[in-house]
Amino acid sequence: MGNPENIGNAYVAVIRPKNTASLNSREYRAKSYEILLLEVPIEGQKKKRKKVLLETKLQGGTEITQSILDYVLEATKPISPANQGIKGKRVVLMKTFPLDGDKAGQEASLYIVPTVVKDNTKYTYSPGCPVFYCLQDIMRVCSESSTHFATLTARMLIALDKWLDERHTQSHSIPALFRPSPLERIKTNVINPAYAIEPGSNRELILHMGYTALEIKSKMLALEKADVCIYNPLFGSDLQYTNRVDKVVINPYFGLGAPDYSKIQIPKREKWQRSMSSVTEDKEHQWVDNFPLHRSACEGDSDLLSHLLDKKFSVNQLDSDHWAPIHYACWYGKVEATRMLLEKGKCNPNLLNGQLSSPLHFAAGGGHAEIVQILLNHPEIDRHITDQQGRSPLNVCEENKQNEWEETAKLLKDAINKPYEKARIYRMDGSYRSVELKHGNNTTVQQIMEGMRLSQETQQYFTIWICSENLSLQLKPFHKPLQHIRDWPEIFTELTNLDPQRETSQLFLRRDVRLPLEIEKKIEDPLAILILFDEARYNLLKGFYTSPDAKLITLASLLLQIVYGNYESKKHKQGFLNEENLKSIVPITKLKSKAPHWTNRILHEYKNLSTSEGVSKEMHHLQRMFLQNCWEIPTYGAAFFTGQIFTKASSSSHKVIKVYVGVNVKGLHLLNMETKALLLSLKYGCFMWQLGDGDTCFQIHSLENKMSFIVHTKQAGLIVKLLMKLNGQLMPSERNE
Repeated sequence: MGNPENIGNAYVAVIRPKNTASLNSREYRAKSYEILLLEVPIEGQKKKRKKVLLETKLQGGTEITQSILDYVLEATKPISPANQGIKGKRVVLMKTFPLDGDKAGQEASLYIVPTVVKDNTKYTYSPGCPVFYCLQDIMRVCSESSTHFATLTARMLIALDKWLDERHTQSHSIPALFRPSPLERIKTNVINPAYAIEPGSNRELILHMGYTALEIKSKMLALEKADVCIYNPLFGSDLQYTNRVDKVVINPYFGLGAPDYSKIQIPKREKWQRSMSSVTEDKEHQWVDNFPLHRSACEGDSDLLSHLLDKKFSVNQLDSDHWAPIHYACWYGKVEATRMLLEKGKCNPNLLNGQLSSPLHFAAGGGHAEIVQILLNHPEIDRHITDQQGRSPLNVCEENKQNEWEETAKLLKDAINKPYEKARIYRMDGSYRSVELKHGNNTTVQQIMEGMRLSQETQQYFTIWICSENLSLQLKPFHKPLQHIRDWPEIFTELTNLDPQRETSQLFLRRDVRLPLEIEKKIEDPLAILILFDEARYNLLKGFYTSPDAKLITLASLLLQIVYGNYESKKHKQGFLNEENLKSIVPITKLKSKAPHWTNRILHEYKNLSTSEGVSKEMHHLQRMFLQNCWEIPTYGAAFFTGQIFTKASSSSHKVIKVYVGVNVKGLHLLNMETKALLLSLKYGCFMWQLGDGDTCFQIHSLENKMSFIVHTKQAGLIVKLLMKLNGQLMPSERNE
């Protein structure tokens, strides 16, 4: 017998709901689920770890479902009570994913294993073993470029999140997923003993033998004689059963017989007290050593807290109880510690613990009015935040009634009616609209878009971008822009090699890079056309729309008509187009080299446009004409990233060319960063791409001229993801990720 054939990698997502109510909801909430993940060290970095899904090898000749269920059971035995392991209900194949790198051409399958609803069972932590995490906490930091997750695991988690969202919209889909397995549903098979076949009887005769009801009753009474009959006095009384079991403790010695009492040694009282206190002290010392910032916040030690913050201790770290330092400060009423964590530590005032409670919940529950006031005064606070049970801070305050709870409740009630903080959402012409942030820094892109006062039709063409001078990112509907602004230095450092201290991020309303040109060409709304025009004009003047001279002259004449109205011979003479005016109609890259020689041609086209009777002079018609000319430009509507390529300057050296990488619905485009010259433009179907190791580069292979080159950039993962999305290689459920 040889070894069984390996038929592929199987990744297993073990998920469990936190409560049964979420199973019947048509609205998907990631916080209602927990997922089993494993932490493994990152290669070459001993102290840093990343999270991965459970992985197993499927062998040929074995039944896949049972093989995966057995694997999950064995993998979870070390963390479960009495080494029982976690039993899955069933195995569902969700999707297969193509592998990269050395395993290119192969596929990995993602299987979902639903298990029982979360209960009071205490799972122990064991190094090298999987742990349950709140799915919402995981999805908040999950992206293919994140260092917290393996790339393939991140892709699978994003797909799983969307898959669960889709299933919640389908009737009975989620209840069916978590329904007990057929084997569990059939616990016993009950046979009426009155119909039992006696040895030596004729089976056919018995099957056709008819019994009356009295005969059956008498036969059953003869078989089942009760010595004592006790009636439950509560049966049928409709009394509510309220004495629920909070904890079950099983005696490990039960059933082993009477112990040998002669061998039992009772320690002296002093020794017993010393040993018990030493265990408690060991645990306390371990917590203090592992979480010094938590301890200083808990005790209100401002000096130590300030010293630890100077040493860059993380204010977001959760301890063994899944609490952050600010949760301890708020719960124990440490005012200065709370203020220092918020101001010096830049802690998120809406940071959730493992049970989805916020600092405002802790402070309100403890009745600490001064801390509640500090939190409510924070510009990013979410006054409407709810915990795992759907309770507001006011609900928790009125339930606990601790310390100054009446004053605290009054503060919370008054805060609901106060004006909200506002965020500026800029447009590409420099104007902005202030939008109320009803949920503080928990406000999502979708909620901001609803506050922009755009029609439903217009909203679908645009979205929110976060931009600084050297990096622009389109945000997803569920992203929280204010948290991105807070984390912009870290995001910028992760995606570029430039100094984040020189970058200031702002929020912009811009064209959705996924908007098909076929849809845009049908837009008639004047406001939508104006916003699209402003963005197109901005990109044209910055040099991102590389085009022949004739096209640029036409666009310049249209801009003159839009800005200055009809041509007037006395006003618009040769000297009218000075350098200052040319800046507003000609790309910056052409300003010194060609613009002075274009003035006559621009004025000539401007004059013809003004005197043409077949052209409407209404503003939105002229803006639409401008857009129509831009649609023909290869880079129109692209999202631009930065990178560099190496070209061979000589036999022994290479030349580095910094480039902009443009990705749009047409394909991929490379522009020289310095000159804005279009180096390469490839349409989908005419080239292939592959993400490099570590997401630090990607390779492009042209199918037409057989050329290949590598673009080095920290943004490689984002570029490849966008290429796949716009080329239609992602599943429909992944398009909005």
